[in-house]
Amino acid sequence: METNRRITRSGVLLRVLILAAFTVTITAQKPAPEVFTLTVPNGPILTRLNASVTLPCELSPIFNVEPLEVRWYRSENSNRPALLYKDHKIQEAPVDPRYRGRVSLTGGLERGNVSLTLERVTVEDRGEYVCHVSNERWYEKANVYLSMNVTGSAPVLSVASGGGGQVNVTCSSEGWSPQPKLTWRNKEETEIKNEQVLFTSDSQGLLSVSSWLLYPPSDSDWLSCTISLSEEEKRESRVLPHKPGAWKEAFIVTLVLSLLLLSALSTVVCILLKHRDQMKREQSKSGTENSLEKQPVKEGKNLQDWHQVKGFKENITMDENTAHGTIRVTQDGKTAQYIKEKETMKSSDQRHPHVLANQSFRSEQHYWEVKVRDETVDKAVGDCG
Repeated sequence: METNRRITRSGVLLRVLILAAFTVTITAQKPAPEVFTLTVPNGPILTRLNASVTLPCELSPIFNVEPLEVRWYRSENSNRPALLYKDHKIQEAPVDPRYRGRVSLTGGLERGNVSLTLERVTVEDRGEYVCHVSNERWYEKANVYLSMNVTGSAPVLSVASGGGGQVNVTCSSEGWSPQPKLTWRNKEETEIKNEQVLFTSDSQGLLSVSSWLLYPPSDSDWLSCTISLSEEEKRESRVLPHKPGAWKEAFIVTLVLSLLLLSALSTVVCILLKHRDQMKREQSKSGTENSLEKQPVKEGKNLQDWHQVKGFKENITMDENTAHGTIRVTQDGKTAQYIKEKETMKSSDQRHPHVLANQSFRSEQHYWEVKVRDETVDKAVGDCG
């Protein structure tokens, strides 16, 4: 009895499984409807720069879309789609090269979902897209708008003269999408109502915003200008609304004082440099006088007054090889003595009596004195420098 019950249960379970399999087969082989519609969002799809975004598009009724053609393109360029699915695969041509490698169908074609996923979104990707699905007898299309939040530059604040004792404060920024909100606040964070706001668009469709207001000048009550897309996406700058004239006067006074100080410092430096040069000259003259005392050398017809030259500083010696034939230099090179001309003196040595030192001067200014002494009197010949 128990065995018969088990057989009966097994038979029932088997019939249920067969029926379910048959039902699935019939459903899968159900032909695609000749007429269908597309379902897309009513409002724009919002994304951020460099993010990934999905543009939804589904068929109704739900059926397998793999045998159909799916085309996503910009509304202004249907001949160069962002993505083309045809013959059971994604085609590489003709497609817009700007989207190559960045687009895919991620919804599940077997479930009637032909949603487009776009990677690494750029500013140029903003705008209207068309979801287009077609078979041999029917096609349908729907539009999806892609919007993007782009945070612009930090506000630039400037202060200019205004009327009635007030100043004109200006706030400007650029590179926003979509249109941002601009808010003025004082130091107490109280919002200042102002309707003077202007928006302009650049070649990429990004917005520039500017605003201005008249405000009493102050050295402590700062103003803030905030431009925002949301609480998380905003920029703020602050300024003290000084009178432009006060800043100008302060700058001029500071500049004049700086120039006067620079002139005074230059004068002091020049005086010190002149004093230093004078001290060097005096020290050089004094050192030379103390270091050199030379016996007189008399030229021409007064050769008889030559007798002895001596008194050089210890580090200066005479070179015997350069001495005139009438000059004799001692072994230590410190003394030179006049002697009578020799009859055998070479005719080529008829120059004035002279002798050179072993040392020489290469630069700067030097001073020395020459004295000539005969046996009775000292004669000052002069000085050289």
